[in-house]
Amino acid sequence: MAAPKGFATLTPVLIVNSAADTIETCKNGFGAEVCGIVKNPKTGKILHSCLKIGESTLFVSDVAPEIGMHPTGRQEFYIYVDDVEQAFQKTCGLGLEGVQEPTEMFWGDRVAEVTDSAGNTWKLAQKIKDVTPEEIEANVLKMVGG
Repeated sequence: MAAPKGFATLTPVLIVNSAADTIETCKNGFGAEVCGIVKNPKTGKILHSCLKIGESTLFVSDVAPEIGMHPTGRQEFYIYVDDVEQAFQKTCGLGLEGVQEPTEMFWGDRVAEVTDSAGNTWKLAQKIKDVTPEEIEANVLKMVGG
């Protein structure tokens, strides 16, 4: 079955203790657009939200074991941004923990890492140069001391 219009084949889902916090982080830190939120009218918990970050979709919900929504555990996301330094400073300013400052990686991306209040890791990446498979292999050998 084909994905609905505007969706990729695979959509990550986060079930966290504070979906509202995660949604705000995505909006303010990554420019997410909220496409919809469905709340439980009795508890106020977010049962489903749909966020668009660039061309990608992310679903975020509150933990609600009474209806089978259990925490997903800590996840890691790799997100391309226009300016990794700016994104790192912005997300750290929003209260995310800076784990790794922007660093050039052997595959041609400049990458920084932040962790949100739910413990999810967001790798902020900016493509800075194209690297051939042979260059990647040589870079890995240098990195591991071979």
